[in-house]
Amino acid sequence: MSFRWGIIGCGGIAHAFARGIQSLPGTELVAVASKSLRRAQDFGLEHSVPQAYGDYEEMLTSESLDAVYIATTHNFHYENAKLCLNHGHSVLCEKAFTVNAKQAAELIALARTKNLFLMEAMWTRFLPCIVKLRELLADGAIGDVTHLKASFGIRTKKLLPWQRMRSKKLAGGALLDLGIYPVSFARMVFGRPPAEITSRAKIGWTGVDETSEYFFSYPNGARAELFASFRKAVPHDAVLTGTKGSIHIPNFFHPHRMTITRHGAAPETLEIPYAPTGYQYEAVEVAACLNDGRIESAVMPLAETIEIMRTLDTLRAQWKMKYPGE
Repeated sequence: MSFRWGIIGCGGIAHAFARGIQSLPGTELVAVASKSLRRAQDFGLEHSVPQAYGDYEEMLTSESLDAVYIATTHNFHYENAKLCLNHGHSVLCEKAFTVNAKQAAELIALARTKNLFLMEAMWTRFLPCIVKLRELLADGAIGDVTHLKASFGIRTKKLLPWQRMRSKKLAGGALLDLGIYPVSFARMVFGRPPAEITSRAKIGWTGVDETSEYFFSYPNGARAELFASFRKAVPHDAVLTGTKGSIHIPNFFHPHRMTITRHGAAPETLEIPYAPTGYQYEAVEVAACLNDGRIESAVMPLAETIEIMRTLDTLRAQWKMKYPGE
């Protein structure tokens, strides 16, 4: 029996997800919903989705779905996920998971009360290269990690105030849109939230961070230096330094390779590609969890999601940056 997906939202990341799951055997994308019926219909035609809706609730009440992928803007994640859960549907929700930790905690409590699956769509966690990285770290390939440096900076074309990344109303800014990647990566590498957080940010005239830097310290003395920007392009690299060597990962949030340099040995590059878009791996995890009767992923557990949201809250508090309704 096929695993049946529905999608809420028709932006670029929804298209990538749709292309990704088309390669999966035993998987169907059966419905898509947008606030614009025309947009949903166009999306459906492009990806051969049989049903298109101009109303989210109509899709949730009309379709038999195994899970719903939420691909709307950050400010709508909470209400969209809550709607799905209240209609009895399991949810894969794009990152940043919600606007703040309070919203995340409410969704997690609701999912557990209703015994429904819920997961943050941090697709990076499930890519083959990152799966291998976690194995290497667990095996002590570079010893204890003492330092992480990771950056995600792009130079966007001129953004209008109402566009997603620059809009405060849409919970925009470099942190929630781009910084979520290095912050989540640090949580994965160190296995715990930071003990101390310092940061700096350049807040643009629309009230969101255009460039931001985060410095984390951990109880064992390890440190992380993280960077995100939609105004400055930098290499999207992560460098992990350990007591026995280092690992360099180009394009760390969607990597195809990494180079390991162990003390006293020549560098070793591992080529670990993925296809087609990389978004299929998180969908495989959702289906595997539900088929096993699990309502939470061990790879991207909800405890980590809420810890990450608390870290994002702490950073924004340091900049006195609040979103509407907070």
